[in-house]
Amino acid sequence: MEEIKNILVSKGYTERQALVVASELLQIDDSLQQGLRCWLVGEEETDYAVEGFKLSELKCRFDMTYPAALLTINWLIKEPERAIKSINRGIK
Repeated sequence: MEEIKNILVSKGYTERQALVVASELLQIDDSLQQGLRCWLVGEEETDYAVEGFKLSELKCRFDMTYPAALLTINWLIKEPERAIKSINRGIK
């Protein structure tokens, strides 16, 4: 967790934000783990599509960081109905 937090801080997250996001990233769906690892190691961004939403499009549409978009995709996997409603209302 400390390593993820430090990477997030280096990307502009505050210490507090980084702790929260790092904790959430440690719990993402198994199908997203490889994408997270690629980003942490080499800043490579893997694109995912879930419930008709693409990670890359979420990043652009809502001006999200890769970790935030990854967590949104994770939310779409775990709670699709709630996530879709929120996204369609314009989450940020």
